[in-house]
Amino acid sequence: MSTLKDNIKLELLSGLAARERTLRDRTFKELTIREKLQVAYEHLEDLRQLNGGYIASDYCGDKGGDRYNVFWLRDIMFATNANEYVGAYDKMIESYRLIIRIFQKYHHKIISGARKRHYLGSCADEVIHARIHPVTLEELTSEWGHHQIDIFGLFLYKTGDLMKKGHNVISTDQAETLILLRDIVLYLTTVRWHSDPDFGVWEEGPEMHSSSIGAVLAGLTMWHDDGYYHHKYRNQAPLFTHLPIPQEFIEQGRRALDALLPYESISRPYDLAQLSLIWPYSIITDAQASQILDNIEKNLVKRWGVIRYPGDLYYNADRSMPLGNEAQWPLGFAWLSIVYSQMAVKAVEQGAVFSPLDDYVEKSKMYLEKLEAVMTDDGMVPELYTGGNSNFNVPLAWAQSFYIVARQNLNRVYEKLKIRQKP
Repeated sequence: MSTLKDNIKLELLSGLAARERTLRDRTFKELTIREKLQVAYEHLEDLRQLNGGYIASDYCGDKGGDRYNVFWLRDIMFATNANEYVGAYDKMIESYRLIIRIFQKYHHKIISGARKRHYLGSCADEVIHARIHPVTLEELTSEWGHHQIDIFGLFLYKTGDLMKKGHNVISTDQAETLILLRDIVLYLTTVRWHSDPDFGVWEEGPEMHSSSIGAVLAGLTMWHDDGYYHHKYRNQAPLFTHLPIPQEFIEQGRRALDALLPYESISRPYDLAQLSLIWPYSIITDAQASQILDNIEKNLVKRWGVIRYPGDLYYNADRSMPLGNEAQWPLGFAWLSIVYSQMAVKAVEQGAVFSPLDDYVEKSKMYLEKLEAVMTDDGMVPELYTGGNSNFNVPLAWAQSFYIVARQNLNRVYEKLKIRQKP
């Protein structure tokens, strides 16, 4: 019997002409769920490059500000997540193999960094830049903080996750790639990822960030394979035989994360990036997750999206009075929807019947509806809104991807509920 994911994958092959026909007489909000997924995915595909990477947006900088039609390493990995949720694993693997190529291109930096025993700075010679030319794969700009350890954490986490699901991301040049992975782990532990500052998801700092520590902890835990993530997989692939991670690294990271939570950093009591600790990493306790969600929903959720943190100056409407004038990110609605649908799935699997299951489902649906309300009429997710107006990064690749993940995750909840209710 075909699944919803199989059907969606088939329909996504229809291309641009079908998307134009779908939207000819209706806005995105008027489409069926299946049509919304098709249209949203096609917009994401427009940002995909021949080498498997995703440019952050198609904005070329002609109206001021930085150009976004380039690669951000984190953005590529999060943008390609949508492929997993529509069954297009071949595209996801291609994206991760591109990341491996980029890391191999700058492997010498990882090796040099692993020889240091102190904080590396923003743009030191031993730091791989977060922004890359989409064709030449050359590094771009040294103007801001590139020392971002969460990128390596995300890479380790998802490559391990894919391998445990039977998708061998490192099958080509496996010996060389395993050496690279070993050197990444050595790099992270040498620069003391659990106690030294970095620039985090938003490329600001330096500070210690709980989202960065959690990302690396999740990546190392995935490869350590001590049973923490076993419940997620039908087959237990022994990743530790390829990349042995000392238990000491896991314990150091856990202590550091617990010591910093519920704060994101010393200067930020809460931050949108902390949702990553719940999804995709699921690296914190239920009590810690509840506290993070409470902080974000009470303090950061706004009309057009979720602000990254109080006083955020990026695209702030009034930098002289930043509090209350922060840019609002629709991405946050998608992320919250995903988190609550994940919690609902977990509740179903644990046998829950009513509350909190019903609350989780309703919140996931609510945030997805909030997201669709601020998407463009043709189904794109803007990077942010300031004063009710979006900037030029429409759509933002990883935000567009998160919409697809959110919609498919909620579909998964409904499917599980149907199965449970059958006599």
